[in-house]
Amino acid sequence: MRTPRRNAQVAAVAALALAGLMAVAAACSPPSSPPATLSQAAPLGVNGMVQEGSSVWVADLFGKQVVRFSPDTGVIQERYGMDAGTCTTDDPVVVPGGDVVATCPTEGLVIRIPRGGGTATVLADVGRGVNPIALDPSGTSVLVGFGTSDDDRLLRVPLDGGPVTTVATGLPVLNGFGFGPDGLLYAPTGGVPGLLGTGGLGRIDTATGTFTNIPLTFPDEPGKQGLQFAVGADVGADSTVYVAQGINAAVYAVDPSTGVARLVGRSPLDVADNVVALTDGRVLLSGFFGGKVTVFTPGPGGTWSTSVLQIGN
Repeated sequence: MRTPRRNAQVAAVAALALAGLMAVAAACSPPSSPPATLSQAAPLGVNGMVQEGSSVWVADLFGKQVVRFSPDTGVIQERYGMDAGTCTTDDPVVVPGGDVVATCPTEGLVIRIPRGGGTATVLADVGRGVNPIALDPSGTSVLVGFGTSDDDRLLRVPLDGGPVTTVATGLPVLNGFGFGPDGLLYAPTGGVPGLLGTGGLGRIDTATGTFTNIPLTFPDEPGKQGLQFAVGADVGADSTVYVAQGINAAVYAVDPSTGVARLVGRSPLDVADNVVALTDGRVLLSGFFGGKVTVFTPGPGGTWSTSVLQIGN
């Protein structure tokens, strides 16, 4: 049974996160790359992530920047900040040709950041609260959703600057999502109201706009009915859906055919924000505050080891 003290702790964490979102306008970021000497200053926060080759891109909402780093060493390899025209970047993807496209929830923008120099351009102004982003399997557009109960849309934003179209409406609050090998878009649900353990998972057929809830069960945790703030989902090559739990930060591996969710591991970081499943089997969980990620490495017999990686210094 949840105690009043526990409820107060959860509410305090939620208030802290929301207060941080209101403060992003005052944030600043280090110089963009590629300068003569690339700054290794750690990001202020680690939000959405996406893999590119042997590197990982991360959006830093508080720092208004995107950063590419090595998941082996934490060394920063590339970064683009406000002097490159960025905004409160929350979730990135890498599009054909190498540019980075990211959402900016405070400004309501979807921006395209050119690699190697130049200024970011606005692909679309879709409204405040735009949050998750995924590259359409065709490579010609991105899908974006909203992380608030005030907007229930899933939108398609063409990379060629064409008109934005609505894929679906009437959706639950979405957060960091990703496509599976089956071509369906897997998304965590519940938003902030899920802080007390009602966060879930669903999938969207982007061809029809149909949303299907995936009822979750937790056979290893009797009494658990849902996730405490489901904040991100990514799909491994074997179709396992890795879902990030934001409060009591953890990652769960979900079989999408059954809804069985098993704990991968818990993070020592206070609050998590998103998850990425790397092609080598490792799973990274981003920390909302500070420049760190938790790395879960698969071992024999379905075991996982846990470590914390500092991005930059």
